[in-house]
Amino acid sequence: MSSSKPVPAARPSTQTVGKSSRDNSKTVLRVSRPSAIRTVAVFKSYRRKGVEVPVLKGVDLEIPDGGFTAIVGKSGSGKTTLLHLLGTLDSPDSGEIWYDNERIDNMPSRRKEKLRNQTIGMIFQFYHLLPELTALENVLVPQMVGHGMFSYLRNRKKFTERARELLDRVGLSHRLTHKPGQMSGGEMQRTAIARSLITNPQMLLADEPTGNLDEENSQIVLDTLFRLCREDGITLVMVTHDDRIASQADRCVNLVNGRVE
Repeated sequence: MSSSKPVPAARPSTQTVGKSSRDNSKTVLRVSRPSAIRTVAVFKSYRRKGVEVPVLKGVDLEIPDGGFTAIVGKSGSGKTTLLHLLGTLDSPDSGEIWYDNERIDNMPSRRKEKLRNQTIGMIFQFYHLLPELTALENVLVPQMVGHGMFSYLRNRKKFTERARELLDRVGLSHRLTHKPGQMSGGEMQRTAIARSLITNPQMLLADEPTGNLDEENSQIVLDTLFRLCREDGITLVMVTHDDRIASQADRCVNLVNGRVE
């Protein structure tokens, strides 16, 4: 690994409009950087016991390229639903979602899969590691999925070196051969972070990544995530209900009853 000091990702310039968590002043954000992802009049509902339940009610949103954006709001406000739409895990009932000047909500399934595999990484609250695989093998899964068998085997040495490097960067070089059942919650989430970075994505979407961890492990995971995104210049979008985490963001998006406030 290089010994040179990494250059932090540039942060968007801001001015004040909503409420600041530090001084209760009103803060409005003016983002001078181009948007990485944006939504236009996005609506989403689900059916529960035959009743249609609206979740998102016309979300217009721009997330700048680079830095850390937190999506906050009470339980049921639509945070996770919005994140799943941004990651093309689900589709809106109406409206548009654009990434890097390309509309993504109406892409064919195969193109969405490629986007998730190569461009937009995801981190979930409950890790979603495969219990029968080691930490190293779990980190390699996106490369196995994204390449055909012969291509993966031809490049396996390069992919494995990259996976080892990432596990070292998240402080788990001593856990390469351990399976999830042999690791703590914090170690499993750091493994999931390494997995999300294996294909060099441009954006990471994180859904309550510390929601299942104690305070000590939460801070370790957050420090690791912030450091890696800063070092690699990755746009980070995180759903959280924790004001302490949101206060560290470059920008906060507050969802109230399915709308951006």
